[in-house]
Amino acid sequence: MAGKDMTSEVLAQELNAYWSRRAQSYSNGVVGELSDQRKDTWKAALAQAAEDVLREARAEGRRPRACDLGCGPGFFSVLLAEMGFAVDAVDASETMIARAQDNLLHALPDGVVTFHVCDLLSLPLANDMFDLCVSRNVTWLMRHPREAYAEWLRVLKPGGKLVAYDANWYRYLVDEEVAAKRTADQKAHVLEGWDEDAQATSDEEKRCEELARSLPLTAVLRPSWDLETLADLGVAQCRADEDAWKRVWSENEQLYYGATPMFMVEAVK
Repeated sequence: MAGKDMTSEVLAQELNAYWSRRAQSYSNGVVGELSDQRKDTWKAALAQAAEDVLREARAEGRRPRACDLGCGPGFFSVLLAEMGFAVDAVDASETMIARAQDNLLHALPDGVVTFHVCDLLSLPLANDMFDLCVSRNVTWLMRHPREAYAEWLRVLKPGGKLVAYDANWYRYLVDEEVAAKRTADQKAHVLEGWDEDAQATSDEEKRCEELARSLPLTAVLRPSWDLETLADLGVAQCRADEDAWKRVWSENEQLYYGATPMFMVEAVK
């Protein structure tokens, strides 16, 4: 089932089913990231983004708290725990959470992470809990993205920070220029560092495209939308780093995914 006439509830079920089926291959990719230089690259980026909230928590003599939104197989959860955060990791897919628990056990046996299976539009978490909320490749999947941002801000402490890494991942479905560049880039380059068992199959990719056509952010130019939305939600400050891809992606990833470069959106409550 796919199409723009899907109800929100059906779309949520279809997205959950898709990512649950992808959990093992997606986890294989995360295991690869945790075992090579990509882990250090991403950890440095997160540490820089979290520097001020970490400093404040330490000055107050307490352990900082972070929420990994749409944690998937737990890549950010591992990094945040290593950085000293007490982490709550949330995902709509029970299968993804199981993979995250496995990956955390192998990568960081003593990590302090609490897992929650839940809709990211309705977190089972109290107001003003977290110093930091983070996500990677999650916002584009939200069937109600404005409401998602509002919910994520709700659980942040005043002065807390939301850091979201994302890209206009499926804009090639609605933009011919982006589609042409994507086709040319992916014909000219082979994605290195990702084993075959970490990749989506052709059928899985087609299915994800079908779902993306039903998602509101597929046809929206970002991160300008994110900044406008967050400002409208009343954050104290927000900014976008449209060069984040140059720091967090390998040279090969930059060439392969160049049509949809990754950006970072940062907001302070």
